[in-house]
Amino acid sequence: MAARRLPLILGLLGLPWLIAACFPPLNHDSAAVLTWAQRMVAGERLYIDLIDVNPPMIFWLNLPPAAVAGWIGLPAPLLLVLWYAALSLGGVALALPFLPRVLPEGARWGLLTAAVGALLILPAHSFTQREHLLLALALPYLLHALARAEGLRAPSMMATAALFAVAVCLKPHFLALPAGVEAYLLVRRGLRTSLRDPVIAVMVGIGLAYLAAVVWLTPAYFQTILPMMAELYTGAGTDWGHLLLGDQVPPLILGGLILGGIGWKHGPAPRLLLIFTLAATVAGVTQLKGWDYHFVAARGGLLLLVGWTFGHWLKRPAVAVSAAFVLSLGYASLTAPPFAAQRRFAATPEAKLGQRMAQAVPHASVLWFTTSLKPQFSLVQALGQHYIGHYMSLWPLPELYPPEAPHVLNPIARSEGVERQVIDATAADLARKPDLIVVTDGASEPGFGGQPWDHLTYFGRDPRIAEALKAYRPIGKVDGWTLYQRTP
Repeated sequence: MAARRLPLILGLLGLPWLIAACFPPLNHDSAAVLTWAQRMVAGERLYIDLIDVNPPMIFWLNLPPAAVAGWIGLPAPLLLVLWYAALSLGGVALALPFLPRVLPEGARWGLLTAAVGALLILPAHSFTQREHLLLALALPYLLHALARAEGLRAPSMMATAALFAVAVCLKPHFLALPAGVEAYLLVRRGLRTSLRDPVIAVMVGIGLAYLAAVVWLTPAYFQTILPMMAELYTGAGTDWGHLLLGDQVPPLILGGLILGGIGWKHGPAPRLLLIFTLAATVAGVTQLKGWDYHFVAARGGLLLLVGWTFGHWLKRPAVAVSAAFVLSLGYASLTAPPFAAQRRFAATPEAKLGQRMAQAVPHASVLWFTTSLKPQFSLVQALGQHYIGHYMSLWPLPELYPPEAPHVLNPIARSEGVERQVIDATAADLARKPDLIVVTDGASEPGFGGQPWDHLTYFGRDPRIAEALKAYRPIGKVDGWTLYQRTP
């Protein structure tokens, strides 16, 4: 295998997964954020008309594909995937020229093959999630960190640091990654060299500028969202045993320590990759949920470490590429067979519901009564619908009425705080006269722990909502969802 053909081969290996990501269903979280960005482009205000607890960076990053979709008519999910791919590939292109100077040929191609697997194959249905974007924008920074560890410097390093800083701003938990990498470089290079390194100044500057922008552009985040989170999350508990000893954290730590220990004496590459993997694991743990997608970046880091290890010991580029790709495919298949979401989507209850909605009112305005983001926003994007709700979902309700406590409803006239905000927002949503509403059976929603809950009974106690609901008739039921259509 001629070395000059390897870039083309890597591109062809990853291309099917990139193409598949452009087809429905878009990840539900990503679809929700993209929907909010489209409504921002249309003039609605984040944290006032559009309520969500996430900091604004992810919404701002979604504005370019949302705006372009409105201008040229291409599907917004397609443009979102291409936008993220362009950001990552642009950063990698800046870092690639340094790799031959810091890695031998075998290790270099093993690492790059693993990068294709980590970015395109491993994420599966978490494609475009924030942790996936973190990994995509961290890779150029990490490649440049290998060069910085060897004393190399270049203006392009500031560009990849800027991209990475933007990714870190997506969630405060992500600060663990630059902290770990820069701490290693500080120990390796010394304090004086690190203080003179403009990369750190660039990242700190972007972080401070972002904080100032949040205060200036979205003051409602501090005035409304943070108090809401304080009210709802105060009593939230964490199952630390499941979080630390479940199926996510132990394999990452054990695998990272074994591979990092094997390669520790062979230069900064395995050390930085180990530190990145452990720091990304910490970022996942500190989110206190243990959800699979919270560890996408950590699994990607471990795969990068595996790729370097294969390349380092196998030496020959062709063998390293083959081994790293096969392992990437096998590792990813443990959690999701290739293209599983796209291949199975048409036969799912979600797709059947979408077909029923499209038959009733094409490109409808819709409102969902559900505590989840699944599947409404994936359907909104796939069907070109317009979601009109103030909230992405009714997630505050299980926090206000936890499943372990009896569901004794607060009198509607005396509701206050977040509960009053949710009720008023729902009344305002129905006043917009959506074409369709979908009501999820509360007992089927994870938030209520299988306990009975009727969304329409709960909200129907408000006279405004009760009157608005009279205009809707049920037209079908699919799985746990009942579809209602507004009558003329």
